Amino acid sequence: MNTNQTNTISFQITELLIKHMRFIATMQQVFGVIFIIAGAFTCLGIITAIVGIPQIFAGAKLFKSGSAFSLVASLRKGDDIVDAIENIYGYWKYFLITFIASIVFIVLYIVIIISILVTYSNGYY
Repeated sequence: MNTNQTNTISFQITELLIKHMRFIATMQQVFGVIFIIAGAFTCLGIITAIVGIPQIFAGAKLFKSGSAFSLVASLRKGDDIVDAIENIYGYWKYFLITFIASIVFIVLYIVIIISILVTYSNGYY
């Protein structure tokens, strides 16, 4: 299979589609900034930085995707839609890493809390 092979996809850009792309762009940029800020706060702890660093990268990718969608709505260039899709792919990849790390931390936290409760309920101080 030739991985360098390219195909062409064409679609009609209507005013409604442009309106939707501008809304998507705005939301992605706003939430990208929010995720970056939340990731920075998460990085304040040494151990929690394992969750915070991928969250910062995910927020940056989401923001870049929003910028590319904004360019698509304004300039209507095909390269910008490719850039938007590549960045949204990066967002979901880093978001998955963040999600898995968060689940691991939650399970670990529950195990620690249960072990502390069991230890204190048995009278060991």
